[in-house]
Order: sequence, then C-alpha cells, then structure tokens
Amino acid sequence: MGFEWLWRFAGRAAGPRDGQGLALDMILPGASMDAAGAASSTTRPMRRQREATLKVLSSKLLGAHLANRHQISYPLTIDFRSLPEDDRAFLLEVAGAAALAGGGGEPALEAATERLRRHGADEASIQRLREAAAAPPSVNAIVARALAGDRAAHAYAVSLLAVGTRQAAGQLYLTYLAARLGLSQEVVGSINRRYRD
Repeated sequence: MGFEWLWRFAGRAAGPRDGQGLALDMILPGASMDAAGAASSTTRPMRRQREATLKVLSSKLLGAHLANRHQISYPLTIDFRSLPEDDRAFLLEVAGAAALAGGGGEPALEAATERLRRHGADEASIQRLREAAAAPPSVNAIVARALAGDRAAHAYAVSLLAVGTRQAAGQLYLTYLAARLGLSQEVVGSINRRYRD
C-alpha cells in the first residue's frame, strides 16, 4: 500500500514519488549559490507540498489531542490504598450516599462494595462505607465539602463506582450530582469512559 492517500490531501503540486529521490546535494547548506538557485525552482513545488502535508498532519494531531485531552491532562485515578485518610473518609461517605441513591437496597450496597474493592478498598473502608450508607450525608454537604477540598471529580467518580450502570434512578442521581458539582461534559464523559462498568 502506497502513500497515494497522503498525496491527495497534500495538494496538487508535483513532487517525488516512490523510487524517486531529492537532489539533496543541491539543497545542502554547503552547496554553491548557482546550484542553490537552480534547485530553488525545482524544490518550490516540493516545499509547498511539504507545507500542505505538515498542515494536514498537524491538524490531525491536534484533533486527536483535543479528543483525548482530559485523559492526558487530567489523570484521575481512584485508589483507596493511596488516598490520604481524610480524603478516603470523605469519598467513602460519598460512595455510601450514592450506593443507595438508586433504591436498590442491600443488593445495591453489596455490588458497590465489590466495585470499590477492585479500587483498593479494604475491610475498614468497607465498614466505613456501610456506616455512611446507614446515615448518608446530604447532597448539599457532599457538594460543599467536595468543592472546598477540590475533590469534585473524585466525588463524581466514586459515586459512579458506587451506583453502577443498571439503575435509572442512579443515573439521574449522577446527572444531578455532576450538575451540582459544576463538572463539564468533557470531564463527566472522561470519567464515565474510565470508570463505567
């Protein structure tokens, strides 16, 4: 397979094809002035073609970066083993409130504990989750504490882990929580792609 598709996008200027090479000795810095003058007329179309190719490639690279920028520039990871104690306690309270938001009762809480175990929650953390589910904090308290501690995205991610994906009421809770936390659609989409079951 050749690079004919690249030449179509790079412009209509004639240039070297497979098997043809540039006269590199004519465009080297040490070449004589008359040779450089002769080469300038033959390399002008190639320069235009090169510039057009670079424009197309740079726009494709920029488009790929912008499509994936939140995973690159905002690497949100949830690992309960590495979180500080106060952040861990807060996020477990958030998870406890979210686990029962869909109305699934004890089976929903069990499913939430299994999902959180996969992210490093130990038995002490699971016990704290159960205590938080017994007396969950209000959404106002969650939002105030998450915004004060710059943990809005973490609170949403942990809520997504606790809610799961099967309950419509849980999805509505997540939508409401994201709106209250002020998360953009890009951040919510990035977290959903990373943590949705």
